[in-house]
Amino acid sequence: MSKAENCEKLYAHHMYKLDSDISCDDVVFFYRVRHILQASSKALRQQTTNIEIQRLNHELKEILDDFYQDYQQKSTLLVGKRVELAEELKRVRRIQEKLEEFIAALNEEK
Repeated sequence: MSKAENCEKLYAHHMYKLDSDISCDDVVFFYRVRHILQASSKALRQQTTNIEIQRLNHELKEILDDFYQDYQQKSTLLVGKRVELAEELKRVRRIQEKLEEFIAALNEEK
């Protein structure tokens, strides 16, 4: 620790001129070790996050597949004003298509 403190003082006083009998190799070594540990921990965090994301994605797919196969469960979950409006809009489009077909058939008869 005292060696590191001396290196810090010498660096602060002389900036890049370390013309002293104190070797700062240990400080550089521990800096590199610290850097390697930080990079390793970052990689491990990313790897853990990716594994958890894949696990959650798999579970979500299973749950959605279960919902897709169970019509009654879908109908109980998918209720509300937006759903009702979407279904009504679907019916209106079907009626509009039939009206267009009827008008086209009337035009052909004329």
